[in-house]
Amino acid sequence: MLTVRDLSVTAGGVKILDRVSFDAQPGEIVGILGPNGSGKSTLIKTILGLVARWSGKVIYNDGDMAKLSPKNRARLFSYVPQSTSQNSLYTVLECVVMGRYPYLKRFEHYSAKDFETAIASLARVGLSGFENRIISTLSGGEAARAACARAITQDAPVMLLDEPTSALDPKHSIGITSLIRELANEGRLIILSLHDINLAINHTDRLILLKSGCVYGQTRSRTVDETVLGGLYDIPWEIWSAGRGEKLVAIPGEI
Repeated sequence: MLTVRDLSVTAGGVKILDRVSFDAQPGEIVGILGPNGSGKSTLIKTILGLVARWSGKVIYNDGDMAKLSPKNRARLFSYVPQSTSQNSLYTVLECVVMGRYPYLKRFEHYSAKDFETAIASLARVGLSGFENRIISTLSGGEAARAACARAITQDAPVMLLDEPTSALDPKHSIGITSLIRELANEGRLIILSLHDINLAINHTDRLILLKSGCVYGQTRSRTVDETVLGGLYDIPWEIWSAGRGEKLVAIPGEI
């Protein structure tokens, strides 16, 4: 289990996160929702150990993440950042196989099995045949899927994704959303920040709602109502049931 307790971050005298606490279990998809500047990306980066100064606790299976080396943390947490474009001459396959780096010993090279794992991960995100493309030639959406493939290759029990569908067209957004569910069903804990309200309420299990760096609420995704969304975003909302499978559709109202 992942336990986050009283996580706080202050930068330039401004509190970015203020005593954020939550628990999450393997097999869950936990969405982080909130307006711009609410602290979603900072929360993810702090859990990963990418923020220099913070207070609180991040515990995974009774282990304190602050006491682990970056390499050992990378065996537990994989990360798909919000910006995934790269200006390098590495091939797509070379970038994706880097997900195996946390498991290499000093001076050890990637094995044939490592490359097989990377190729299989590319297939899962729909990038078979892209192995020899230079990573900097990919479109934004293709680069985002390659970053997801690297995170899958890393084979960490917890995946943290910062707006993973923001650069994707509808087809590939659905594909990545379905893949995220597959990964959760395989036992991974998935934590992702989102701006797409409809994706959040239909394709996550639980939501952590952030506002001004504080936890505004925590709820099962399909029980979110107009009052909660209205308070979170300071605009009115309407939520409707539509389509087959009783999908929920959230529509912002007029201000």
